[in-house]
Amino acid sequence: MDLEQFIEVISILEQEYPKWDAPAKRFESGYNRNPFTILCSTLLSFRTKDEVTLQAIQRLSQVANTPYDILKLTPKEIEELIYPVGFYRKKAKSLHSVAKELIDRFDGVVPNTIEELLSIKGVGVKTAQIVLESAFHQDIVAVDTHLHRILNMWQFIDTKSPEESAKLLNQKLPNKYKKGLNRLLVSFGQTICKPNYPECQNCPIKRYCDKSY
Repeated sequence: MDLEQFIEVISILEQEYPKWDAPAKRFESGYNRNPFTILCSTLLSFRTKDEVTLQAIQRLSQVANTPYDILKLTPKEIEELIYPVGFYRKKAKSLHSVAKELIDRFDGVVPNTIEELLSIKGVGVKTAQIVLESAFHQDIVAVDTHLHRILNMWQFIDTKSPEESAKLLNQKLPNKYKKGLNRLLVSFGQTICKPNYPECQNCPIKRYCDKSY
């Protein structure tokens, strides 16, 4: 798939997007969103289903919307709010640590550069990219397994890992196609192009895909 076909496919998917009942879509308005709660949500999402992550951040954000709020809670209280996300005990400690670092180093404000975000212990590249794209509306591609899988299946890229995909896409794609791409393709991957049981018969772009059946 070349860039021209990619643009056509993305245009079609954007038109179809409102029809999908994808767990990823519910993060757009499902909790009290600000840069800090978006960061917390992203940290909680590691190895956890979106439905579970959303419920956890909804509970957490009702109590703590800022780093200062988090530090008023004990790790045990955070654990109870975010359970049953994967590795909830470790993540509770991480949230506490990240909140303290934000206060100590950034006056309690989530930074809006990749370099500053990556300097925070516990924040990796994918998390930083999602925060920059979702919280600060920057033109950047955040890559998860769905996006990595789908774009390789389309043969738009040829990469071995989500990290490699993110690096290539942020170099290759025009800025106007970066923002929102993760949200779009994750939702597509959750509803139509599922990894185990793809609904090719319902796919609006199957004519572009050699893997459809």
